[in-house]
Amino acid sequence: MKVVYLHRKPRQFGNFSIESYFEDIRSYLPSISNKVEPIVYQSPFFSDGILPRIKNILDAKKQTQQLKSDINHITGDVHFLTMGLNPKKTILTIHDCAFLEQNVDSIKGKLKRKFLKIFWLDIPVKQARFITAVSEATKNEIIKHTNCNPNKIIVIPTTISPKFIEAAQDYTPKKFNSEKPVILQLGAAFNKNLERLFESLGGINCKLHIIAPLSEHHFDLLRKFNIDYKHEDKVSFEELILTYKNCDLVSFVSTIEGFGMPIIEAQTLSKPIITSNISSMPWVAGNAAHLVNPYSVKEIKEGILKIINEEDYRNNLIEKGKENIKRFNSKTVTRQYVELYDRIMKNGD
Repeated sequence: MKVVYLHRKPRQFGNFSIESYFEDIRSYLPSISNKVEPIVYQSPFFSDGILPRIKNILDAKKQTQQLKSDINHITGDVHFLTMGLNPKKTILTIHDCAFLEQNVDSIKGKLKRKFLKIFWLDIPVKQARFITAVSEATKNEIIKHTNCNPNKIIVIPTTISPKFIEAAQDYTPKKFNSEKPVILQLGAAFNKNLERLFESLGGINCKLHIIAPLSEHHFDLLRKFNIDYKHEDKVSFEELILTYKNCDLVSFVSTIEGFGMPIIEAQTLSKPIITSNISSMPWVAGNAAHLVNPYSVKEIKEGILKIINEEDYRNNLIEKGKENIKRFNSKTVTRQYVELYDRIMKNGD
C-alpha cells in the first residue's frame, strides 16, 4: 500500500519535531510490515496567508492523485490539506489544540480563533477518515471543540527520538548540584507559563537555562526576581541533547500541552522533571514526575525545592522515568500506525 506522508514546508528554525517524529516512524516500517510503501510529500509553500494555503491544498490534491496513493497521512500542523484529499483514505494527526487558547480576549483574537477552529479543526476533522491524537488530553480537546465521534479518534503517542535513546546508552548522569542546580526550560509560548515559573524561582539559588526566543517582558521579570540565567534563542538537535545532559532538573509547568516531549526526553536522560497536573502532562509523565498546579506559584516553588533537597525522592522519580519511557517505544508506536493503515485498506470501522 502506498502511504503518502504529507508534511508542512519547514522553516529554517523551530520546525523539526513533527518531521523527526514521522521520520522515526518510517524508519521502523520495514521491521513491522513489508506492505507499506512510504512516500514523503512536502508542501511547496509556507503556511502563511490564505493564497499560499490554497496553493498547498491544490498541490496536495494533484500530487496524491498522480502518486495514486492508497492512504494520505497528514502528519500535523497543515490540517487544512484535508480539503484537497479523498476523505475515505485520509488520516489526520493532531498534536494539540493549543492554537485555540491564545489571545481570545480581543475582537481580533476571537476572529482569529474562529478562523482557526473552522479551517484547522472543524473541516479537517470532518474530512478525515480517522484522526490520531498524540495523547488522551488531545483526544478530549478535539471532542470538546468539534463534538467528533470518539470512535473516529485513535490515541497514538509520540515516540522518543532514537538520538535520545542512543545518547542515553553511553551517558553516565552527572552528580546533581543541590547547591546551585541548573534548571532547563524549553519554550516561551503563552502556554509555557514562564511568568509563574520565574516568580516561583525568586529566592531559589539556581541557574535557569532557557532555550526559546524571549520578549523584553520576560527579561524584565528575570531581573525583577533576580534570577541567574542563561538564554539561547535556538540550538541544534545535538546541542539540545547536550543541554539536557548538563542540566540538573527540567521544568515543564505548562498550562496546556498536546503531548509534552520534554517530559520523556528528560526521563530518557535520567533527569528529574517538574510538570503540570493538567492537560496531557500527567498521562505522559506517568508516576515519574513531580506534578503541580501550574497556576500556583507556591506549588511550583515547593515542587522545585522538594526535588532539589530530597535526594531519595529525586532518585525515585528518575528510576520510575526509566520505566515510563518504555510506553513510547518507536517500534510499538509504528505498529499502531500500521494496524490503522490495514484497517483503512480493509474498510473496517
